[in-house]
Amino acid sequence: MAAAHPPGARAPALLLTVDLGVRGKRDVVLPTGAYEPSDIEGTQVVCRLVDDGGATVAAAESHGKGFVLLRPDDEVEPGTIVG
Repeated sequence: MAAAHPPGARAPALLLTVDLGVRGKRDVVLPTGAYEPSDIEGTQVVCRLVDDGGATVAAAESHGKGFVLLRPDDEVEPGTIVG
């Protein structure tokens, strides 16, 4: 996964490029929470495809920590189905 601060964002945000294996790559914008691009560059996240062809990244909204990404405990192949 690639991560960067999106140009022109009105609020703190990150632009993620997630690799969905044979389904291709998708760009997802999300609130930064406590993350910097270097914190999550190259890691994996849990996401789902949405009807318009985009993707949504799964996260928890913590009162103490803010936006917390959900990630697999072990590395899996890009595009692995989550059930």
